[in-house]
Amino acid sequence: MRRKISIGFISLALVLLLAGAISMYELQRLRTQSEEILALNMRNTELADRMFTALQTQNSSILRMIFSDATTPDAGYELGRTAFADALAAASVTEEDMDDLEAVRAADREYREVIAARLVGETTETEADIDWFFSTYLQAYYQMDETLKDYLTSPASSIPARAQMLEKSVYKTITPSILTLLVAIIIVLMFYFFVDSYYVRPLIRIHRSLKNYLAHGIPFAPKFESNDDEMQGLKEMIDELVERKKTGQK
Repeated sequence: MRRKISIGFISLALVLLLAGAISMYELQRLRTQSEEILALNMRNTELADRMFTALQTQNSSILRMIFSDATTPDAGYELGRTAFADALAAASVTEEDMDDLEAVRAADREYREVIAARLVGETTETEADIDWFFSTYLQAYYQMDETLKDYLTSPASSIPARAQMLEKSVYKTITPSILTLLVAIIIVLMFYFFVDSYYVRPLIRIHRSLKNYLAHGIPFAPKFESNDDEMQGLKEMIDELVERKKTGQK
């Protein structure tokens, strides 16, 4: 009896330990993925902010050129170009980053081409420069600005995709624990049925029959079926004691 009960409890403990180990592994993996996504999001946000700042630097230089007698932008334009190129290169690490930044690179090329076309013309008339600024330059500038904003918020970005993968990982973490818990519940119910059928009920019937025999002289004859040798041995020993009492043997 002790061996069977021990096996039942050991099986239950092993199932629970397995559930705990799987949950710990999945939670650790989930934590690592969360940290990677947060770090990636912070990096991309910082780099996008650098690109925005560099774009504003270039725009300020173009404005100073338009509303002055200069025919070329001042040093601020080249500083902005260099800062933008550095931030764009730092953001282009993986193939996913390259795909995410394709629209930004295309808008940047168009923005530079618009400015380059103006510099080649070397127009000095202020009215012509203002017309170019409002009709051509601002369109390219706003396109560049919107593209940078889309880079951070677009559903096609790799960051939301990785966030969706993280959400799936959460379900993968919870599912094994739930399944293992269900298995543990089934084992507990089976173990309860096993103990109740083969040990508890026979003991209750032996107790009741022995009590009736001692109190009222009703023959000791508990009815139960058990394949356990110890339970059958207990019944047989009580039968032997009852027979000895009847015959007066010791």
